[in-house]
Amino acid sequence: MSKKVYLLWFGQTVSWTGSAMSFFAIGVWIYETTGKASALSSILFIVAIVGVITGPFGGVLADRFPRKKLIISFDLIIAALMCLIGYLALNDMLTLTLLIPFALAFGVFEIAHWTTWSAFLGDVVKKNEVTKVSALFESAEAISVLIGPIGGAFIYSFFGLTGVILVDIVTCFFGIATITFFKSSKIEVKSDLSIKNVYFDLIEAYNWLKKQKGLLSLVLILGICNFLWGFTQVLLPPMILSFTDARGLGIVESSIGLAFLLGSIISLRLADKLQGNLKVAIYMGLLGGISLILGSLRPSIILLCIHGIINGVSGTVQYTVSSGAWLAITTEDIRGRALALRGTIAQMLRPLGVVIAGPLGDYLEFDFYPNNIELLSPFVGLGHGRGYAFLFFIVGILYVGIWILNFNNKNLRNLSRQVKEITNN
Repeated sequence: MSKKVYLLWFGQTVSWTGSAMSFFAIGVWIYETTGKASALSSILFIVAIVGVITGPFGGVLADRFPRKKLIISFDLIIAALMCLIGYLALNDMLTLTLLIPFALAFGVFEIAHWTTWSAFLGDVVKKNEVTKVSALFESAEAISVLIGPIGGAFIYSFFGLTGVILVDIVTCFFGIATITFFKSSKIEVKSDLSIKNVYFDLIEAYNWLKKQKGLLSLVLILGICNFLWGFTQVLLPPMILSFTDARGLGIVESSIGLAFLLGSIISLRLADKLQGNLKVAIYMGLLGGISLILGSLRPSIILLCIHGIINGVSGTVQYTVSSGAWLAITTEDIRGRALALRGTIAQMLRPLGVVIAGPLGDYLEFDFYPNNIELLSPFVGLGHGRGYAFLFFIVGILYVGIWILNFNNKNLRNLSRQVKEITNN
């Protein structure tokens, strides 16, 4: 790959780490302010549902305008929103209610940013390098997950939410600087941007995806899995904070980041063997479910770190295989919209998981678990947060079941052959 790709990787690693710090700090601030998982659940639900609804339109933009310019524009908008949150926090004006419009905005611009970014990656490398570049930038995200929680917890403990956001803004501009070294690809536009043409663009992408049975099967399976991950996204912070503090949460989340980094290194080293190997993706799904069960068993930082390591490695390898398949099969003219539909389908059930997890988790924690402690304690242990852990346990069982059912999925086998044929030519 070109040396400029590695420069881009470094810039985005720094930028994404700053973003990870600020979102970690906002999550801690919400839980410290309210003391309940349902509050965090509400904010995450807003971000997720808005992203699902507006995601396809981001794909239309990515196929109609220079992708580099779009990424920079979205980054600047997100930075401006973070500045406003920092100002409100600095002046003790920030409330959960005021976070709602910001959550709406993040839902729009974050998903548009990631859709455009995914399409942009396909522009900067050759077809036989798509799995390798996916693994490389998975390592950037891994480093951000590794450093973000610990760095965010450290800065938050000394300088509060405003200090974390300031670091995020600085790193954002550093990332923008590195992307300017790339030229924007020329996008051929057949007609002006209008509501009618946006509709036809989306219909064209939808009809294309319907013919790709392998990709469609893969994204539908991952959509169900992401529904379950929506539960864990809400449950993990209160489950951990019930028996430790923000530093403990930071350690667990950073262990996930360390595992992401390890998984991305493995993927990068074995990129040629992983390319188009969907059977590996299935095995990684099974490991991910087992890690959830393990993490729920006792209120232990060690167990949760083991969960994080298994989950991080397996999830990264699985995502690399999936992303490589999408980048290999899509062409430049359809890639933005196809990846946007991928994101929409894959994430459309996550908001449901997020919004259910908070109230259901609170019910199990404060009502169901105390009334059934003798029955449940052999599975998830004793103490605060074990009601949340019981739901975590159930999610793990369901997750394992999904991948067992799809172990011999015919469409996934055909997708493997299709990707290998394209990347070997």
